Amino acid sequence: MEMDETRNKTNESRKQINAFLGVVTAEVEQQYLAYTGKISVAAAIFLLMSVAQDFFGDKGSVMYWVLGCTMLAGVILVFWFSIKSMKFYRYTNRLGFWSLKFQDEYADYVSAFSLRTTCHILMYGGFLLAILGDSQWFLESLTPIGLTGAIFVLLGGAMLTHGVLILWKLREDDADE
Repeated sequence: MEMDETRNKTNESRKQINAFLGVVTAEVEQQYLAYTGKISVAAAIFLLMSVAQDFFGDKGSVMYWVLGCTMLAGVILVFWFSIKSMKFYRYTNRLGFWSLKFQDEYADYVSAFSLRTTCHILMYGGFLLAILGDSQWFLESLTPIGLTGAIFVLLGGAMLTHGVLILWKLREDDADE
């Protein structure tokens, strides 16, 4: 127990020294990227559950309340992971913190891969909604959720893809080591 506390204090001291010297380690960048992925998944849960809650219109049903509680859990997780990720501001460079461009080659690859995939989902989904958004048959097919719900599904799917790709690729790296 005492050895773990000493190790944790030593690691925290190393992080502070590296931050003071401007050295960013690959481990810190990957931890920050993992928190970014968790935030994306939690935000996607919130968005997708809000659409599902609109789909189940009966406000007195048990499913409606379960979805509401899941949405609340998603919001709490977004705030929790956001607060936890703020501690990395001192230990990462500003470019990595704000634009997800990292010095570590693998963290930068994972970040670029997930952002590129998310961009394509948003681009093609937005294009589809822009082209078909005023068609009567398309709006009738969206009757249960509406056009706003379709946009929420698009954003939720993109955020879920972003987060899951990050967490999957980082876990794949841990499995290889």
